[in-house]
Amino acid sequence: MPVLAAGGIADGRGLAAALALGAGGAMLGTRFLLTHESDTHSAYRGALSRATITDTVYSTAFDGGWPDAPHRALRNGTVSAWEQAGCPPSGDRPGEGEVIAQRRNREITRYSDDMPTTDTEGEVEQLAMYAGQSVGLTSSVEHAGVLVRRIAAEADAILATLAGEAPS
Repeated sequence: MPVLAAGGIADGRGLAAALALGAGGAMLGTRFLLTHESDTHSAYRGALSRATITDTVYSTAFDGGWPDAPHRALRNGTVSAWEQAGCPPSGDRPGEGEVIAQRRNREITRYSDDMPTTDTEGEVEQLAMYAGQSVGLTSSVEHAGVLVRRIAAEADAILATLAGEAPS
């Protein structure tokens, strides 16, 4: 049965570790938000490129549209206000229902599960900026194809070294 590793992988070291532990492949999420092909808003990209693992929070704050779904996102003003209020449930959160952004003439409210895309306008910094634990390994914007080739080459070199072979 094929096994895919996911979570915390953003470079060749992470991929090599997953493969060395028996995974058949890996899924990268956060790392691809910082590619030229991603529809990520520039403010979101900037926040991702500056973030460290301590800038993320695991919560259910942005559950509009997906109640009680835990997720990891960058800490922002919405998260801070929610935490300061004691992390109340949906219906009791500060600023809940307030329209803070829009996309294609559609209003986006605070605590929505919408993440900021290139066509989002308004207080995009207050929206859900999803980011996994690999965010601290992510800072540059690259083309997806270049990124995949680089990560694969890094993993190949590490795995060859582990096997006592010369890197290909």
